[in-house]
Order: sequence, then structure tokens, then C-alpha cells
Amino acid sequence: MERNPKFFPILLSTVLIIGTITIYQSFQFINPVSGVSNNRVRVEFFVMSKCPDAMKCETLFLPSLLKLSSIVNFTVSFIAGETQLNEFSCMHGADECLGNKQQLCIQNMYSQAVFIKYLQCQSKHFYTIPHTGEQCAKTTSENIIQWSDVQSCVNSNRANQLFHKSLERTRSMSVKKSCTIYLNEQFWCMHDGFWSNCGEGRDEMSFIRAICSRYNGKNKPIECANFI
Repeated sequence: MERNPKFFPILLSTVLIIGTITIYQSFQFINPVSGVSNNRVRVEFFVMSKCPDAMKCETLFLPSLLKLSSIVNFTVSFIAGETQLNEFSCMHGADECLGNKQQLCIQNMYSQAVFIKYLQCQSKHFYTIPHTGEQCAKTTSENIIQWSDVQSCVNSNRANQLFHKSLERTRSMSVKKSCTIYLNEQFWCMHDGFWSNCGEGRDEMSFIRAICSRYNGKNKPIECANFI
């Protein structure tokens, strides 16, 4: 069969076009600023448990974290002093240090969703921390949180270890202000008397958009639908 000499240039052009499109598609979703990936988005709050700024961040953003819990890994780290091993000093006094330990034990012992609900309860009346601990455990966890177990943790060296590790994380990120929010180990926003350096916004929708834009995996929550 006689071949058409015009066929080969057309074939070559087609291959080049397909190759270019393939390469483009493999890179077009990479965002070096927001760090898009298929992994859960790491959300970190750096706070003092009895701080009004912590209450501001937690009251505003914890409901969003519950909605997006399937695509985030949420942790709280604390801002405090460690005068020597197992001895801590907190800006709002000994009650704050105890409240920090309560929250760290629950964060370590129970699921993310349970911890977020507990934190929501405590942050509503942050000035009564740590005395609301047992009541918040009862009203938010449907008896999942066993307060006697939490108390055992708080009164043990385990709480000291968690507190120490938490402070190490805070120092490693050079965070000094409560409340400071990081997404995927990058600064996102801060409230220290007022909102500052919040380049992607500072309301609930901005927070959801920021998290959803950093997650490129399957089964995105319905809340991400508006930002695809």
C-alpha cells in the first residue's frame, strides 16, 4: 500500500501536541505557595489555653475543622515557659498550665473529632479553665472521654512529656504569639489583639477555602465544593 508522504508530519505534530498536553496536565495543579497534595492538611494552632486570642481563633474556626475533619490533621501546641524539666510557667497562671495539660492529654488519648468538640466547649468559657474540664468531657463526648483516665494522665509524667514536646514544637516554629495558625507548616494568620498578616482572609469561608485549596485528594468534603 502506498503511504501518503503528508501523513508523517501530521503524525509527528499530533504526538508532540499530546505530549505537551500530558506534561502540562502533570504540572498544572502544583502550587508552590499553598503546597497542594493528596495528604491531609496539617492545621496547627499555637495558643495559650486561657488567652482571649485563643478563644477568638477556636470559636471561629473549630466548627470548620469539624466539617473538614476527614482531610485535616489538627493539633494544638502551647506557648509557655519551661523553667526546668517538668516545671512550667504560663502567662495566665497555674490554672492555664493545668488547662494545657488537660487539652494535651485529651488530644493524645482520643480522636481528633472528640478533641475538637472538647476544645469548643472549653474555649467558650476560657476564663474558667481548667475547672470546666470534666463537664466539657461529659457534655461533648457522649461518654467517650473517661475523665478519670484524663486525670490520671494530667497527674502523671505523661502530661509533662506532652507539654514539653508541645513547647518544643512551638519553639521549632518560632511562634511567640497566641493565637497563631499554621497550615502545612506555613504561617497562615494570627490574632494578637487583632488579626494580622492574614493574606488569604480571616473568616470561616477563607479558612475553609485555604484548607480545601491545599488538599487535592479524593472524597473532598461537601464544604470544598464551592472552591473546586
